[in-house]
Formats: sequence, C-alpha cells, structure tokens
Amino acid sequence: MISKKIIALGSAMAAAVPMALSSNVAIAAYPEKPIKLVIPYRAGGGSDSLARTIQAAIEKHKIMAVKLVVTNITGAGGAVGIRSVKDAKPDGYTFLQVHNGFLAFAATGRVNFGPSAFTPVAQTTQSCLYLAVAGSTPFKSFDDVVKAAKAAPGKLKASDSIGGVSHFPWVMLMNATGMKVGIVQAGGTSKRFAAMKGGHTQMAFMSPGWIKRGGDALRGVLWLGPTRHPAAPNMPTAIEKGFNINACLNRRFWAPKGTDAKRVAYFAGILGKVMATDELKAYHKKRLGFIRLLTGAKLKADIEAEYKTFQKVAPTVKASMKKK
Repeated sequence: MISKKIIALGSAMAAAVPMALSSNVAIAAYPEKPIKLVIPYRAGGGSDSLARTIQAAIEKHKIMAVKLVVTNITGAGGAVGIRSVKDAKPDGYTFLQVHNGFLAFAATGRVNFGPSAFTPVAQTTQSCLYLAVAGSTPFKSFDDVVKAAKAAPGKLKASDSIGGVSHFPWVMLMNATGMKVGIVQAGGTSKRFAAMKGGHTQMAFMSPGWIKRGGDALRGVLWLGPTRHPAAPNMPTAIEKGFNINACLNRRFWAPKGTDAKRVAYFAGILGKVMATDELKAYHKKRLGFIRLLTGAKLKADIEAEYKTFQKVAPTVKASMKKK
C-alpha cells in the first residue's frame, strides 16, 4: 500500500513543475538578441543618417543591452522595406523607421495597406518644409508668387517629387489660394535646387537645412511648420497667412502589428533616452530640425489626423501621377 507521505510528496513535486516553468519564462529577458531596424531607403539619405546616429549613440552610452542593427531594404521608393516589416514576425525584434512618405504611398494606393497595418512605436523627429523661390526671380514674398501664378495659370513651375510627400502640400496650397502651378518631376531637394538654379523651375519645397545651404540662390517665402523657424524669423508661416497647412517630415518608428505592448514600450523608451543624448541634439541642431518625441495615444492621434489630410487631396495627386 502506497503511503500517504509518498502521495503527498508526489503532489508537491507535480505542483512545483509548472511553477518552475513559469519561473524560467519570467527569467527570460527581452531583448535577448540584436534588434533589427529597417530603413526602406538607400544608405546615406536622411532616414539612414538618423538611424546610424541613433545606433552609434546606443552603443556609446550603452543604452541597450543588445545591438541595434540598421538594415537598408530598398526598392519601389521604399515600399519593399515597409512591406518587409509589415510581414515580419511580431516578436519585438524588427522595427521600421520611415517618415510620412509612407502615408503618401498609402493614400495614393502605391501600397495596398495603411498605418493601421502596423503598431506605431514613437515619433522622434520633425523637420518642416518651406517654400523657396530662386534668388534670380523677382518674387520677394508668398503674395508675389500667388499674384504671378494667378495672372498666368500654369506658367510658374515648381520642381518636386510627383506623388511624394511634398506633392501633397502643393495641392493644398493651390486649393487654398486658387493659384495654378506646374509641378515638374525633379526628385529630392538637391535636384530641386539644381532645377531652380538652372532656370528650369522657379520654386520648390525645401527642407530646413537649405535655409543656410542655399545662400543667396534661394529665398524663403513661406514656412510650413506650426511656428516660425528660429533660423528664418522673418519667414511667415502658412497658418499666419490664413491657411491651415502644415507640411513636415515626421520620422516615426513602427512595429509589425500584434507586437507585444511591453516590447513596443521598451523600444519607445530606448528611443526617448537616445533623443536626450548630446549626439542627437547636435544632429538635429546642425540640420535645423527638431526633436519631437511622441508615443502612445498622442502619436496615434497625430498619425490619424495627418493621414486624413493626405487622403483628402490624394485624388488630385494621383491624377498628376498619371500624367507623368
């Protein structure tokens, strides 16, 4: 006959097994291996430059116990890299850094998914655009531009990236003012500058670094950020002119949908610590951009509001893309 003592001992051992297993699970720390950050653009661009600066600061200050591995997955203007993260395993080891050009892609149907296909992690950076006219033009103000564009609809040309993030504020401004401007395919800001300097176009939306870089070859007439930029205190904002238009490159980090909330919060916390370092402060100061850290409900609300503004003018942008 089996003694009651032996039965009691067996029961105690059986009870200890799940406790030990759960204890092992609890001990398993996150992260246990390198975290991959996908940049859907080429090496050397603005998104890549920010990612590499973040990576270096994490290593220098030992902000994270594992390495951050920056991976460039290019193709289709960014769509290939973005999709790769959307389809990645939601285990907290793959994240995406992409600016709101993604929202432009989604609004125009260049990808068949939108921001709801991801879990937003954080926004770290805001770099607003401004309207620059070539220094060789007679235009001294935004009012001069509007007057000339209305007098000869379509004659004034703006260099831009048709279908890109900066195309949308052109449509918004034309809708708000009634002026008509011809949009000429050029590409990024360096190519827009070359088109203006060569006399092929008269204006373009530029990133803030060009306030200094452009010198006398450019004249800023309208700032598309919420308030005037300290580097150009005499340049009025679109809001001051009566137009509720903001156009900023908002660099955000995303996780595959379904990623555990604690792992999302962990990486958002890492980004917050990195943005507080001297290296990241210096990085943004040099480029005349701003650190703007958003997470949680505020981040989601900003994304939703911004995406709606893209969707509103997307039909006009798509029509322009077909004419290319």
